[in-house]
Amino acid sequence: MNLYLVRHGETDANAQGIVQGWLDTTLNEKGIAQAVKVAAGFNKPIDVIYSSDLVRATRTAQEFRLLDEEVPYIEDARLRERDFGDAAGTHRDEHDWEQFWSLNDRATILNAEILNDFTVRIASFLDELKSRPYQAVLIVAHGGVLNRVQAILDPRHKHYAHVNTAILEVTL
Repeated sequence: MNLYLVRHGETDANAQGIVQGWLDTTLNEKGIAQAVKVAAGFNKPIDVIYSSDLVRATRTAQEFRLLDEEVPYIEDARLRERDFGDAAGTHRDEHDWEQFWSLNDRATILNAEILNDFTVRIASFLDELKSRPYQAVLIVAHGGVLNRVQAILDPRHKHYAHVNTAILEVTL
């Protein structure tokens, strides 16, 4: 099964370096333009579109939905970004992200989702997807989700920042 993983378009919080996580932020003008452009350039046949249920992802997914309104669309909360707890709404430079992403069994940020729990959430989505009869799936989500999918499929994967509206093709 081919997966086309798309990071949502830019938000004001992205542009300002504000941590979002589960904050439900909207795309800014640039983010809307990015979503329109990436969808217009996408020409792969797909069986279904899955999206995080957060607005920045659903608004990005909307542009892909316009390409073929017959393609089923499903929002799934398991595709939400990692919950960054008390870091949400703060500037990213206030936190040690290398350490935060390197620990599996505890979080260095108060009230944040533990990496193991985040991994289990994403793995459960992928396991369910494997049971479906799809050949090609478009998934609109968040940078952390894209990294978790990559890490689940290849344990040697090193976490990195995905560009807004980047498309990553992987095989499940």
